[in-house]
Amino acid sequence: MRLLRYLFFLLPFTSFAQTDSVIVSGQIKHLSARLYRQSPNVVIARTNMVRGGSEQAFLAPLQPDGRFRVAVPVIYPLEEMTLQLGGGDRSATVAFLATAGSLTVDADNDSLFVATVPFRFGGVNAQVNRQHAQYEAVVNARQKANKGERDRAIRRAMSATSLAQTYQQLVAIFLTPFEPFATQREVFPLVRDWIRTNAQYDAAAFVYDQAINAGQTVPSDLYKTMMAASNTILTPARANAFNRLGAYAAGRISQEGSNRAVRIQLLASLLSKYGRNLTADDQERLATMRETGAAKTAEVRYLSRLMERNPDTLNRLLLFEQSIQSARPKFDSATVDYLKAYLLTSAIPQATLQLVHFLGDYIRPQIGDPLVRQSFREVISQALADTAQVRLARTQYRAIEKRTGVNYGPVTDGIYVTTGTFRGGDELFKNAIDRNRGKAIYVVMWSPLQENGRQLARDAQRLLEAFDSRDLAILYLAMGDIDEDVWLESIVRNRLRGDHLRLSDTQSNALVGTLTLYDENPVRLITPQGRVYKRAALLPTPDDFPKLIDQINDVLK
Repeated sequence: MRLLRYLFFLLPFTSFAQTDSVIVSGQIKHLSARLYRQSPNVVIARTNMVRGGSEQAFLAPLQPDGRFRVAVPVIYPLEEMTLQLGGGDRSATVAFLATAGSLTVDADNDSLFVATVPFRFGGVNAQVNRQHAQYEAVVNARQKANKGERDRAIRRAMSATSLAQTYQQLVAIFLTPFEPFATQREVFPLVRDWIRTNAQYDAAAFVYDQAINAGQTVPSDLYKTMMAASNTILTPARANAFNRLGAYAAGRISQEGSNRAVRIQLLASLLSKYGRNLTADDQERLATMRETGAAKTAEVRYLSRLMERNPDTLNRLLLFEQSIQSARPKFDSATVDYLKAYLLTSAIPQATLQLVHFLGDYIRPQIGDPLVRQSFREVISQALADTAQVRLARTQYRAIEKRTGVNYGPVTDGIYVTTGTFRGGDELFKNAIDRNRGKAIYVVMWSPLQENGRQLARDAQRLLEAFDSRDLAILYLAMGDIDEDVWLESIVRNRLRGDHLRLSDTQSNALVGTLTLYDENPVRLITPQGRVYKRAALLPTPDDFPKLIDQINDVLK
C-alpha cells in the first residue's frame, strides 16, 4: 500500500481551472472522538503526470456524524487516487480508481484498523475498487509473512547481467501475489490492467534509477517495452516512472546538449522575438538569417554579442531548445512531449515565478499530447498561485533594506528576514541570536536550490506546532551565493515561518568555527543562553522527530 509521503499541496478544488472532477464522499460510521482528534479530515491524494514523486492532497473535513465530501480534479480518463484516515501507527489507507463522476467510500470506526478490507466502495468503478482493495490486502499480508523476501529478490534482480533481465525479473517480483489471487476468483479486466500497469511502471522506475546511478544506456527496444503507450490509466507508479525517465533523459542529453549547435534560424527567431534593445537594423539582419538559415563567421559573432546583451531568459530558451533537439533522435515523440514539460516542472523550485510564467507560455503550445499539456498547465498554475504573495513580500523586503539601523522585519505573516549584504556574517548571526535570547533556537542550514534542503526546511516547520513561540524559534540560514529573488520567493512559496538569513560564501566563512560548518549535519541548536549545542553530529534532524523533541526539551530545562 502506497503511503502519502510526498504531499506538496493542500489546496481546495476551487484553485484549479478544471472542467472534470470526481466527487468523493462517504461516511465513517460510529466516528469516535479519538479518531477525530487524530484526523479531523479524510485526505484524498492524487498525482500529476508531469509531477511524478509528488502528490496533491485534498482535505475532506469530517462532520460530527462521520460524513465527508470533496471534489477532486481529474485529467486522465482514469486516475488512481488514495484515501487516508488517521495518523501515525493508526492509519488506514486505500487506493481507488477515479473517473469523472461520483464515488463513495464508507467504513466503520469499530473495524477500521482491524478488518482486512475496512473500506466499502460505491458509485463509479465500485466493483473494480472493491476487488483491488482485496488484492492490496493480499499483498500486505504476504509482505508481513515474508518480511525481507521481496527486498532480497529486488536486490538480486538489480544484479542481473543486463537491464532487460533486471526489468523482467522486477515485473515478475511485483506480480508474484497476483497469480494465486487470480486463480481464486474471476478478476475484472480493469483490475488486471491496473495491477499489471503498476508492476511494469514500478519496474521501469528501478531500471532508470539503476541506469542513472551506473551511467548505463537503456537499449531502445527495452525503453519501448517499458514505456508502452497507455493513455487510459494514470497512477503514481506511471507518473514516477516517467519522472525517472525524464531524469535519465536529461542526464543523457546534457552531455551533448551544450555542444550541439542551435540552428541559425531558431537563434535568430528567438533573438528577434525576445531580445532587448534591438534596433531596426538588428531586426532586419535577424529577419534575413531566419529566411536563409545561414550566417557567416562575422554574423555568428554578431549573434553572440546580441546574446550577451540579453537576460537569462534567452539562455534558458536556448538550453531548452538544445535539449529537445538532442532528445529527438533518441526518444519517440511521446517521450519528447513529456520531456518538454519535465524540463520546466523539474526546475520550478529553483526558478523565479516570473521565469516560470515566461517559460510556461513558451513551452505549453509545443506539447502535442493534450493530456500532458493539460497536466503541464495545472502544474504551472499551481506554481503561479503565490505570485501576489511573492510580489507583496518583495515590496516588504525592499522597505526593510532601506531602513536605517537594524534591517529586520516581516515580509509576510510569520516570515521574518534580515537584510545585510554588506555586513559580516558573524554580526548578522549574533543579532539573530540576541533577538531570540531566552528561547531555544533551531538552526536549519539549507539551500533553496536543492530538494533535500527544501524538504528539510519544510519538515522543521513541525516544531512550531510542538513548542510555544516563547520557548522555540527557527532560524533558517541559506549559505552560498544564492540569487536573492530565488531565495526570497522560496521562503514565501514554501511558507517557512521563522527568521531567515541569506549569507554569501564570504559571510559564511565567518561562521565556520562558531557553527562547526565542517560537520555535515545541516542543523544546529542554540541554547536559551545563546550558546551553540556542541555535539552537532548527534543533533537529530526533523525526520527523527521524537528524538528532536526530547533534545530541545532537555535544552529548555
